[in-house]
Amino acid sequence: MKLISVQALRGPNIHSFNPYKLIHLRLDFSEQLEMTEHEVKQLEHTINENLILPASDQMTLIFEDQSQIPSPTLDQLAILAGRIALQLQFEAGSSVKFLKILKTIYFGIYGVLFEYDQEDIGKYTAKSTAEILDHLLNKKSFNPTSALEKIKQLKALDEQDESLNLVLKEIKHRNIPVIPLFGKELLQLGYGKFQKRLNSSLSDQTNAISYLIASNRNWLTDILYEHSIPYIKNPENIDSYPSYFGILVLNHRVQKSIHYLHGIIDQNYKDDLNENTCLRLERWCQLLGLIHGEIQIVTDDINNPEAELLQINVNPQLHLYHNSVESENQFVSTFVDSLFPESEKSRIPIIAVSGTNGKTTTTRLISHIIQQSGIQTGFTTSDGVYVGGRMVEKGDTTGPGSALIVLRDPTVDFAILETARGGILRAGLAFTECDAAVLTNITSDHLGLSDVHTLDDLSKAKGLIVDAVKTNGYAILNLENEYTYQIGQKAKCHVAYFSLDPNHENLKVHIQQGGTSAFVENGFIKIFHQNTTTTLIKTEDIPLTFGGKVPFMIANALAASLTCFTQGFTAEQITNGLKSFFPSVEQTPGRLNIYDFPNFKVMVDFAHNPEGFSGIRDFLSSIDSPHKIGIITGTGDRPDESIIQLGELSAEMFDHIIIHQAKFLRGRSANAIVDLLIQGIQNFNPSCSYEFLPDHIEPLQYAIKLAKKDSFITALSDVLNNPIELIKQYQESYFELK
Repeated sequence: MKLISVQALRGPNIHSFNPYKLIHLRLDFSEQLEMTEHEVKQLEHTINENLILPASDQMTLIFEDQSQIPSPTLDQLAILAGRIALQLQFEAGSSVKFLKILKTIYFGIYGVLFEYDQEDIGKYTAKSTAEILDHLLNKKSFNPTSALEKIKQLKALDEQDESLNLVLKEIKHRNIPVIPLFGKELLQLGYGKFQKRLNSSLSDQTNAISYLIASNRNWLTDILYEHSIPYIKNPENIDSYPSYFGILVLNHRVQKSIHYLHGIIDQNYKDDLNENTCLRLERWCQLLGLIHGEIQIVTDDINNPEAELLQINVNPQLHLYHNSVESENQFVSTFVDSLFPESEKSRIPIIAVSGTNGKTTTTRLISHIIQQSGIQTGFTTSDGVYVGGRMVEKGDTTGPGSALIVLRDPTVDFAILETARGGILRAGLAFTECDAAVLTNITSDHLGLSDVHTLDDLSKAKGLIVDAVKTNGYAILNLENEYTYQIGQKAKCHVAYFSLDPNHENLKVHIQQGGTSAFVENGFIKIFHQNTTTTLIKTEDIPLTFGGKVPFMIANALAASLTCFTQGFTAEQITNGLKSFFPSVEQTPGRLNIYDFPNFKVMVDFAHNPEGFSGIRDFLSSIDSPHKIGIITGTGDRPDESIIQLGELSAEMFDHIIIHQAKFLRGRSANAIVDLLIQGIQNFNPSCSYEFLPDHIEPLQYAIKLAKKDSFITALSDVLNNPIELIKQYQESYFELK
């Protein structure tokens, strides 16, 4: 047996939406092929002598078989690994029950996905599980004691205080999101502009000045003296006083008192604060700026007006002030009300965008429409994270970590999150629910990676954002794509379809059923909703569509328009946004960016799969140029057929092809990728003009030297390094290059 990897899923994922905190332990059991079922039973018996494994009725077990090749012995070994992982955590005090076994298409390789409470414990448990199995399979003795002790130590280190646990329980009950900022020491409650921060019972509501006063004995005693409040001048250790009281204060109001005898809570004490005492203590709170906290006074009688103040605690221990479930709820609820009153939200609207092609442009266009409407947006894309239209982080930022940058930003009113397959598979979603999910299309790309081998697998991964939509939210889906259409047929939220074809049979059915939709009719973008058709704008008047000549850009405009419409934006706001969004380096970097040179043009686009190349082919058919030059590259982790198809499409749209394979090898040799591209070129046109440039030659500079009058050079698949800077440099030094 071999341990391949240990991975933590932190959000809703393709294996489980709830519970979603799963450890993915990947194991190779191919060496155990010769084991018999009897030997596996003996192995289980040996484990049970030291670690009582959970029975089938004590866990939730899901088994997914991608291979369809019978191997019952190995199946049982994988399940055994999952049961060990659950039991190790259970004996350390974690209540975990969920287990999924993924039998991959690779013989003997299994994904063991088990629930965890704390990530560090989950990862350690995975490694301990693999170690225990390895010992037993190699006929070595095992003792789980050391692993259990380590897990218990980790759990003790990560325990939250009781007051915070009560608060988080109430927070969860109210469906308020929680984001750890520094482990469990500092938490963010809520998203964006509605967020509050919490450390135990210290929060945004805690008065900083009162905190300083409580921490500085000189300041505290001066204020108490000036206002004639009795106090102990030189306090001793609190437990040295035979009798003292703690009084819980929430929102400046006295809530409850407890009595301590020799440092121990007096269980026989009945709270008997009278009205005068409450008024006197609440005056102290106002004078000290104490919103939430605990006042400690030394006295035998809590209502004694001469009772002396011992100290102020601005971080009240809420768990000490309840004797029943009702009182627990009452005080914690009051505390949470101060952070999130019933009339106040905790979540900002979230739109998730995914698909194979068009998701970045659609994300940017949605964000632009909303930002133009006067609402501060935060959005993530494959080129960076943006807040208020300004890039705050550069790079491919389509994973859950990047989404959290937006959700943690206190200036953001509205989040639009490009959500790529990779992040979903690597760690899950960054959010548990969203207001809208957009799927532009699902086509063959990234297949064969991370156990995604078919378009159905890919649909399940990308369709996860639809599963996250609130029941009263919207899924905005491409009606003309069979996979996104089928996702809509199973969705539990409202569904709105968009289509370039107003006469599509499925669109007619959807409209007849009263479904919301967007389509192009007589050259206009129109939206149907609640038996009313709204006309937005001519497609030729949308700069993004290049005069209505680029179908895939029209589809992006449809998706963005329909999304914004479902979120309550007006036809005028949407139209204004469409009119002011231009295909440019500033607004759509790397997407149909065209640069003018004295007698030819250069275009850059990140199209990298057959679907994307097809869109560029359609666009180039509208370009009047006697000499179209293409610079292309392949990507090594794609199937042979996809790389060959790139070559075929290139031969269809270019007069001369430059192949430059300096990057994106991903497991193949450059020559192997180039051979497949050439095979595709020759499949379409055996006499097509092409050449392969070695790594040391910069392809755009080379193409510029080949350019004739009115040539149109197209660089695809991110083949250029820093294309924007490179092209600007070449524009400045064009005559030297020639």
